[in-house]
Formats: sequence, structure tokens, C-alpha cells
Amino acid sequence: MKINISIIIPVYRAVNTLKKSLNSINKQNIDLEKKIEIILVVDDGKKYNDIVPKFNKNMSIRFLKTNGIKTGPGNARNIGLSKAKGEYIGFLDADDEWSENYLRKMYELVKKNGLSFAPTRVYKNDEYIGQFEGKNKKYLSINDIGEIPCSFHPFVKRNLINKFENNRSQDVYNTAILLNKRNKVEMIENEYYKLNIQKESVTKEKGFSIKIDQAYKKYQIKSLKMKNLKVSKIFALRRIKNKKYIEWAHKNKKSFYEYLSEEKNG
Repeated sequence: MKINISIIIPVYRAVNTLKKSLNSINKQNIDLEKKIEIILVVDDGKKYNDIVPKFNKNMSIRFLKTNGIKTGPGNARNIGLSKAKGEYIGFLDADDEWSENYLRKMYELVKKNGLSFAPTRVYKNDEYIGQFEGKNKKYLSINDIGEIPCSFHPFVKRNLINKFENNRSQDVYNTAILLNKRNKVEMIENEYYKLNIQKESVTKEKGFSIKIDQAYKKYQIKSLKMKNLKVSKIFALRRIKNKKYIEWAHKNKKSFYEYLSEEKNG
């Protein structure tokens, strides 16, 4: 059976959030003749079978395990990619959600262009924080990744995607590499990727900004060595913005995305 779409979800300490994420897939408004596989890559050694909902026709679910505990989302995504059967690959985190027409629109666009993106809409305790997208709302460019330092989750034709790094922000680095090959990529409109800030979200970790700066520095140096100058530049910009956040956070006890939203709204 031909699989049209593989959706890869790294799962780590997601007992309280995964069901909601999966339900957001189950509620998608999409032609059910499309064959969709959902790949859960479990990175904490736990069993999640009991919280998985019954899926719509032509949606199937597969469980994979990583080769350890807390091996990281990059490793989990790579394991998912190695087993994915879909012609196109989509990504969702185990504490995030999709708006109801997200899958249909992303699929239509990725079939057309080989790569598609959506705005990222951020919520904290179901309270809307802000929406992040390209400067030109219809497109996302590599410059946007430097100016708007949040994560964008692509749909991509399987043969175009690169293996993920094992550092933090490996999803951002992969996005930058994909965008480096094009001037700009079309974004879907009126739908969004819903990023939920949780009590245990990575962005709220102690020392998060320092660890992120270290990862950005690695990507900056690696990109310079590979002569990917645009990619190196966007991580230099991200490091500058990250430093501004650290200074801001000393006075404000708020999350990184709240900082971005306040900065965006001026």
C-alpha cells in the first residue's frame, strides 16, 4: 500500500500531552483516501499505547523506540526517517497541535513545491502569545530564520530532507539548510502549527539560553566551513538575539516566546 504522508513525532515525557497532539491529527479536514502513517519514536522507554486514540480510516500508527533514554529529538527524528514509508514527511512535537486544515494545505503545497511551511502560533496555558511567520506572509526565506528565531516545522519530499544533527535546535538547522537551496518557500495561509509552552518545555529549562548559544555557535562554525555563508549568518543573528533575551530575562520572568512576541509588537 502506497503511503502518501509519514508524520514523525519524537516522544519524551509526553504522557499528559500526546493524546491532545494525536487528536489534532485525527480531526484534520483531509481527503481520507490519502494514506497517512503516524510514527511515534519513543525516547523515554515508556508505553503510550493506552493513550492513543482510535484513528480515522486510512490513518495508521507505528511505535518505534530509540536506542536509549533521552537520546534527543534529532536522533528520534532520524530513526523515524529511516523507517518512514511516506512520499512526503511531516513533523509534529508531542506537546504541540495542528489547526484543522493544516494537514490538507501543507500536503497540497508540498506536492506542488517539494517543501512547505506554516506560521507558528504560540500558546502558553491556552493563552495566545503570538504568531510568527515570514516577513512576506506568503513566503518563508532563510533571512526570516535569522530575524524570527522560533521553530518552523516543514513538510518535505522525503528525498530532499537531510539527516538531523544531534545538537539542540537541530530542527532549525535543517530548516536553514532546506531554505539555503531556495530563495523563498511558499507558506500556507489561514492555518498554523500550534506550539504549546508547557511547564517542562525546553525553552523554560535552566540554562536554556546558554545551551542554545552553544548549539548556534556549532552551526555557525560548521556552516562557515561548508561555505554555507547564508546559514552561518542566520545563526550569528540568532546568537545576537539570544543575548538580548538573556539581558531581558534578568528583568522579566517570562518565556523566550513571550520575549519574541513583545519584541515583535514593539
